[in-house]
Amino acid sequence: MNFTKKCVAAVALCMVSSVSFAETKIAVINPEGAILSTAVGKARFEKLEKTADYAATKAKLDGISADFKALQESAKKEGSTWSAEKKEEVGKKMQGLQQDAQFNGQKLQKSRQDAAEAIAQELGQKYQTALKQVVDAEKIGLLLGPQAAIFATPEYDITAKVTDLINKAK
Repeated sequence: MNFTKKCVAAVALCMVSSVSFAETKIAVINPEGAILSTAVGKARFEKLEKTADYAATKAKLDGISADFKALQESAKKEGSTWSAEKKEEVGKKMQGLQQDAQFNGQKLQKSRQDAAEAIAQELGQKYQTALKQVVDAEKIGLLLGPQAAIFATPEYDITAKVTDLINKAK
């Protein structure tokens, strides 16, 4: 008898919790994506990419990548005929190119990261306001970040809605 009461109580609890869970709307947001996808964010990145320093570093990185690929192709086609000294020389040159590429890539990444942080700081209050509006309007009970959700279909993602509201904010 005691076991039956416990089973009935467990089933009742499951039914109550599933009903309350069904009423809770869940959504996913990518805060960084919402802010950086705004008109302001896109304009700032376009401006960054047109700066002399950024453009020069990007051109240098592209040149290094082209040189590296050319060396790889040359080694693939002719490497078997090269002397040990030539192989060592080309290996060192490729290693130097990799280091230069890594340095210039990090420099570009740092520039983009700094710009993203400035944009996030500038639009932070608008983001918070827009997010609250969407959460309230859609009665969202649980909001997850992109890393917390293993999988979410597009209808659960409110990032674009928040971006739209930020763009409309004055």
